Amino acid sequence: MADETTPVDLEQLDDQLRQGLIPGDALLRHGPWTGDKFLPLTEIPQLADALAAPDALLAAFMRRRPFPVVSTALTALIAVVGGLQLVVENARVFPDALSAQLARLFMEGRTGLEPLMFDGAWWSPWASQLVHGGPIHLLPNLAVLGYSGFRVERALGGGGYAVIAAASVAGACLAVVLGQNEAVIGSSMLGFGLLGALIAIGFRLGDGLPADQRRYYGFGNLLLFALLFISSLQGENTSHFAHLGGLVGGSIAALLVQAPILSPPARRPQAQRRALLWAAALTVAPSLYGPALRRVPSLGLWPAQTVTVSEVGVTLDVPGRLLPERKGQEARAYGSTTFGMPAWALSSAGRDFVFVGIQRLEWSEVIAGDPLIGEALAERWRALSPGGTLVPTASPPPKGPGWTPHALDVLDAEGVVRYRLVEHHLLRGRFLSRVGYLVSVEEDGALNPRHEVFERMLASVKVGDPPALAEARASHAELPSSPTRQLALADALADCGDLQQADALYALVVSGGSPSADDAAERRLRLWAERPELFDDPEDPAWFERRMEERPDDRGLQEAGVRFLAAKGRCAAARFHHERNAVEGPLSASALRTAAWVLACEGGAPSPAAPRPE
Repeated sequence: MADETTPVDLEQLDDQLRQGLIPGDALLRHGPWTGDKFLPLTEIPQLADALAAPDALLAAFMRRRPFPVVSTALTALIAVVGGLQLVVENARVFPDALSAQLARLFMEGRTGLEPLMFDGAWWSPWASQLVHGGPIHLLPNLAVLGYSGFRVERALGGGGYAVIAAASVAGACLAVVLGQNEAVIGSSMLGFGLLGALIAIGFRLGDGLPADQRRYYGFGNLLLFALLFISSLQGENTSHFAHLGGLVGGSIAALLVQAPILSPPARRPQAQRRALLWAAALTVAPSLYGPALRRVPSLGLWPAQTVTVSEVGVTLDVPGRLLPERKGQEARAYGSTTFGMPAWALSSAGRDFVFVGIQRLEWSEVIAGDPLIGEALAERWRALSPGGTLVPTASPPPKGPGWTPHALDVLDAEGVVRYRLVEHHLLRGRFLSRVGYLVSVEEDGALNPRHEVFERMLASVKVGDPPALAEARASHAELPSSPTRQLALADALADCGDLQQADALYALVVSGGSPSADDAAERRLRLWAERPELFDDPEDPAWFERRMEERPDDRGLQEAGVRFLAAKGRCAAARFHHERNAVEGPLSASALRTAAWVLACEGGAPSPAAPRPE
């Protein structure tokens, strides 16, 4: 209309068009270009270059206020699945079998190091966006997704939104996989990425945004971001790695993405294909994290550290991700226990773990060798499968010389093998060292890939002194001339099966004439009586016979002497000492035991075992 016409400077008009300050449907009359007519700027060829400038294209797109189809569809999908999850978990709407199946699917929606690296859950990065921990988790996420997604797509179009959404999830999953052990669920990783993109769009496009919409981008969202960030810090189970990864991924994508709507119309189809390819590549990328980490385990599990478990007497190499967090200056060797044994697992949610342990057994238990085999071993682990069974299966090769391997399949109540238990035992004296692992069994019967990590850990195990022996050695080293400490070290050596060293120390204390000599003599003689094939004294009378003559009231010494003499076939000497000591109490327990040994000697039968006092 004539009353709305304004003279313009053509150079100024060109600049304003390039900046997106003038809409393309504004009318212009310029004789050399339009004759006597007013024509829309978009129909004037001389202005085509200015209207094809990125800021002009952005402003034109945003002025059209297109409906954000892609972001709305994704937000709606998350809302529908989240609502279904709430119904399944809180209402009995579906048949029990269907509810159980749906609940299992929701549980498998977690993503993180274990699902991707070991469980083959390549779908989990996107499935995790659909699963939430309840309405308080779901509803705020939907609000952020709806608002941020709407604004991102309004600025960069559906193609740009797809790239940013995919980059947000890819970045969040990468941060979780590399930074934390626990798997995660929830669309907040996507929400933080979109919110970061809103801020980045404001910085990137700046004045190219229409003035009436500029406040929704850049600094206009800092307050919202601050509120979300502060609230996330207060969440007990919040994954800060997921939020940070999503934020970084979405922000970088918003700064770099070549959104199709920013391309001239002639090149827009090519830009659209390029954006879709980027979105597809970023969508697929998280599913490749697992195979990549399996090829380079140290990247996902972090380099192994050699740790010492002093209460068990072993050292082993543990991947850094399996070690507990350092508290203050203290670096702990393990973060959990299983059946009282130190254990390592990637997360608290999984049941797969590695363990090391040591047991001090009764001498009567180890006479025939390792007692923890077969049904006895299964009974120790019975709690692994309430209502199920544990059955022996093919054992792996032994870990090394002296080790014995054992394996059990853990079956559930339906008889399906769920786990494989592998143990290696090393029996030294009365100490049984145990190292092993529990690992999931796949549906095809193969062991879960975790077992490769666990096997490397077991291969690195080095067994040292049992704790009691290590303590006795340290105490003896401080004061090696102390008969009490010599005696304690001899006891520990005997318990560990180093009988010759123990005997030498007992003899040293006996010959020293200290108040501990009598005690040492009895213990030395009991050791001889338990392993008569290893010891003898060529002197006649033997050292202990002289001592038995000198200590007729020492019942422990007398019993051990009679037992040893009987075991060596010196029946007459055994009867002599038995009859001399049985005069005062022929029916005492001590006399009955020595009588049995003498009779066994004279009858040619092996002497019955005697209990060893603790």
